Amino acid sequence: MSDWSRRSLLTAVGLAGVGSLAGCSALESTVDEPQLSYTLSVDEIGETLLDRVGWSPDDGDAPWAAEQRRLYDAVLDGERYTTVGYDLVPDEQTYVEHDGTYYELHSTTTGLREIERSVLRLEWVGRRDELDDPPAAIEREDLPPIDARAVFPAYVVARAREYGGGYPHDIVEEGGSVYRFLDDGDSELAPDPDHQHVVVHDTILEVSVTQVRLEEPVYAAMALEVADSEAAFERALDGALVDVRVDEPLPDDQRRLFQRAAAGEYEETTPLSEEYRGLLQRLERHDLLDADPERQRSRFETGIYLKYDGRFYSFDVYVNSAD
Repeated sequence: MSDWSRRSLLTAVGLAGVGSLAGCSALESTVDEPQLSYTLSVDEIGETLLDRVGWSPDDGDAPWAAEQRRLYDAVLDGERYTTVGYDLVPDEQTYVEHDGTYYELHSTTTGLREIERSVLRLEWVGRRDELDDPPAAIEREDLPPIDARAVFPAYVVARAREYGGGYPHDIVEEGGSVYRFLDDGDSELAPDPDHQHVVVHDTILEVSVTQVRLEEPVYAAMALEVADSEAAFERALDGALVDVRVDEPLPDDQRRLFQRAAAGEYEETTPLSEEYRGLLQRLERHDLLDADPERQRSRFETGIYLKYDGRFYSFDVYVNSAD
């Protein structure tokens, strides 16, 4: 099965450049009235959900791969597997298959533990071609994967200090990068650096690695048996994943709009045509239809699973100001 997690289907896509397929009703509104655009996008999955789910541990050389494999083996053997500072179960609905039996993986936070970690920070030295006597330095690309991964967040912090401005805080820890998975990854920087300088984008940076005691969350992972056959698992997925069920055929005008959305996307500007309002109601998006054009901020509902006419779909609805 291909790697997949439900969270990856719940990402929002920007609407810049979306071509308008607005219905005729949009032309009836006056120019001075605030308007909203409603965009529907439909992805046809098919007659089964099996190809959309299924996770297996990383079989590569990434630093976390070995621990993923240990977790996988342990939970399928009926054990709980504990990790500190990171959760290796990719999503709330993560399914695996083993010897014809299907399981759902779960993890929960069970506590907090103090643990010593290596922290990499970098100090800006300068562009290599602008330094009179540049120090010897290793290219980021020549470092082991665990170090190459750690260097980038530390680099963006150093660049922000040098030039001002911000940096993405979601990838930065302790002013740089916190090393985890050191037991399973060959490192040339942590805990004791083999290199004093590293090169990133032709810029030389000085390496600093310190030991810091951190309080990290403790996660326990386990597996719950879901089904012992493919047919039973299919039924379980139907019950677990499907958000909207349309049991009767759509009227012809709504079906045509649905097909246009499945071919790419369909958009109208308020006031919406009756057939489009009817379709969104059949898709149970009633709350979006109550939006106030004068107060409404952009909204979206994505990755919604639909079962219609014996087939599965995933759809997204976006509401934006038409101004």
